[in-house]
Amino acid sequence: MMLAINPLIWIEKKFLGIYTGSKLIPPQDHLSSTLWWKIAVLYQTRITRNKQYKWVLFGDSISAHIGNPFGKYFFNFAISGMSLVSLVEQLKLLQKAQTKCDRAIVAIGTNDAWYGISDQIFLSLMKEAIFLLREMETTQIVLIPAFYSTVAASFNPLRAGSLQRVEEINVLIHQVAKTEKLSLEGEGIFALYADKSLKEDLTTDGVHLNQEGCQVYQQFLLQIIT
Repeated sequence: MMLAINPLIWIEKKFLGIYTGSKLIPPQDHLSSTLWWKIAVLYQTRITRNKQYKWVLFGDSISAHIGNPFGKYFFNFAISGMSLVSLVEQLKLLQKAQTKCDRAIVAIGTNDAWYGISDQIFLSLMKEAIFLLREMETTQIVLIPAFYSTVAASFNPLRAGSLQRVEEINVLIHQVAKTEKLSLEGEGIFALYADKSLKEDLTTDGVHLNQEGCQVYQQFLLQIIT
């Protein structure tokens, strides 16, 4: 069963990077100030208000694309373009709505690598997100490593962060999992990669997963929640 839980307005990454003359201004996460994001999260808070879910998923467009395939006790809160910056704002609104979840999967970091967030801010925001999840009565938090793009996409700053920066973000995620005593699950998504880059035959644009890639990711999530 697929639920329309994600915004209908699609924001392509090419519109988030801005050229000024010959200088490229790195994109930033300003989602929480945009109307379409506010509408999407408002919808989420309204239909989950005072409800409790066995499993929830937070993430960006890669997670948003799979919809909500695991039944009424699972909810996919992923929204395109999300990073830790907007995740924290999303969690604040869900907490205010008294949304509860027993277990949460957090698949974040891919856009953080692209937006160019500093290590210090990343760690600070990750800890704040974990605190908010625990305030939502979450007893188990599973972290998913940031997704790699293809090699070609990683060289285009309008499409993705560099593979090196994704790897650095994953080191930070591993650090948080260790210090906060959280589960870190990544082995099941290795099928998407070849030498720490996304396989060309599993993507539509070098960043996002095609149908076959989404099936691999969905099967990986199913292994976690079962």
